[in-house]
Amino acid sequence: MNDEIEFFDEVPQPPEQVKFIELGARVYPDGRRVRLNIKVTPFLERPNMEFLITNAEGQEVASMSVVESIEHAFEMTAHLRGPQPSGRYTLRGELFYGEDSSAPRKVFETYFEVIPA
Repeated sequence: MNDEIEFFDEVPQPPEQVKFIELGARVYPDGRRVRLNIKVTPFLERPNMEFLITNAEGQEVASMSVVESIEHAFEMTAHLRGPQPSGRYTLRGELFYGEDSSAPRKVFETYFEVIPA
């Protein structure tokens, strides 16, 4: 019998307290794929998330959705559409609950560079 008690560093939070802690992008050597590193506040209720990548001209080149995430920290790979990517890109993450598009969303943006191979 194991008598050890586990302690958690991060306490799960209610929806109004859940937000992005980390949103990072790392470009693969081929310049067409981007690894997204996502971390949100540990949660009591599963959040939805949407991710959008736009190029310097503001054109959408990738998008992804997560419905009722079960993990608070995870990675995904996005594939950039269009001609050979290069230059500055914006990664925008939105965190929300429910299906109502007018529901409040927590937004986090970061930027990354793609250098052609």
